[in-house]
Amino acid sequence: MDQPKRERKKPRGTALTLQVGPEGAVCVEKELPSGKPEIEQHFAEMFCTDNQGMRPHFKRFGRFDNLLPQKENDLDFTVETDLGVKWLELAEFAPIQEVGHYKESTGVWSGSEMAELFKKLVRKKNQKRYGGDVILMIYATHDHFWVPPPIIRMMPSMLQGEGLTLEAVYMVSPHGTIVEAWPGDPDSQGPMGLGNLRLGF
Repeated sequence: MDQPKRERKKPRGTALTLQVGPEGAVCVEKELPSGKPEIEQHFAEMFCTDNQGMRPHFKRFGRFDNLLPQKENDLDFTVETDLGVKWLELAEFAPIQEVGHYKESTGVWSGSEMAELFKKLVRKKNQKRYGGDVILMIYATHDHFWVPPPIIRMMPSMLQGEGLTLEAVYMVSPHGTIVEAWPGDPDSQGPMGLGNLRLGF
């Protein structure tokens, strides 16, 4: 007798939010879906919603409407913008081969190492030659793997010689903060740098 197909849970990290209330400060873990399609749907919907802090992609594309998942082995989503229909490709930044599994990660990084791993992921996706209407959205499910804005702001110059055919590249935190890595947000005047850092709690 055939057994019902079980949903395969995707390994994912931990995202914590520090909330302050009458009882003091407490850490609250962000609950993410368990399956890969559900996780990607969650991050794509966050990306397409203009209701949080840093939203450089809305300045570039105007709006993100009618988000539609695509077939397996294809680009992940299509979405309507003021610049026409765009493809949205998702990739998780989780370099567990280099730094160990989620539970083993310390959150202690050399900024230059993290930048090179981010570039490696962008390069891998760019080698598929999707074309100019593709937005690459790189997301983190674990606070230890969130590439922070000072590093992402370095990316326009660091990716300059890579021959990117992607229209734009963004980094999305577990909580929905979005930073433009390519071609670069001209209004982003924050700090840049590749020093040592400690991420997460």
